[in-house]
Amino acid sequence: MTESKQIVKLVITGPVNAGKTTMVQNLSDSQVAATDVAATDSVSQLKAMTTVGLDFGILKIDDTLEMHLFGTPGQSRFNFMWKILSKGAIGAIFLVDSTCDESMLEMKKMFLYFSEHVDLPVVVGATKQDLPGAKTPDEIAAFLELGDTMVIPVDARDKESGKMLTLTLLGNALVEAQADEDYDDDYDTEDLF
Repeated sequence: MTESKQIVKLVITGPVNAGKTTMVQNLSDSQVAATDVAATDSVSQLKAMTTVGLDFGILKIDDTLEMHLFGTPGQSRFNFMWKILSKGAIGAIFLVDSTCDESMLEMKKMFLYFSEHVDLPVVVGATKQDLPGAKTPDEIAAFLELGDTMVIPVDARDKESGKMLTLTLLGNALVEAQADEDYDDDYDTEDLF
């Protein structure tokens, strides 16, 4: 008897140049679908290509679990895509460039937008930790005022590093789902009548 495969959706988001496309490309066990175009605005000073729609890849955890990875664009003018791509997701990974104050300021705005418009479990991946001037995960958490949200160092270029971050998010999402289920189980509608 073969077990059925479970597919879960995961969003990878964050400011421009934080490593979203790189992470989707390096995590995916299949060919990545990407909507990258030549950068023409201020983003062109950071990199040649930028995501304007989404990046999509598939990470096979094992024979029974597959994660569908949806990378979002980082520019705030595409914030309508953030909400669309988050629909049906189990959680979101936010990536932030640890070396760039501007990235952290943008991340703060994105995080606020998500907290107001999208209700998902979240972890933050601090990229570029190997570069000079990188802020520590604790410094990033304090600056972003994230409360209990975990900030974890991650190398978007390394599959195992990215996979550990996705599994951390998956674990958090399962814990949160179980807590919600327990709350629902404790709530008896007969008590209302």
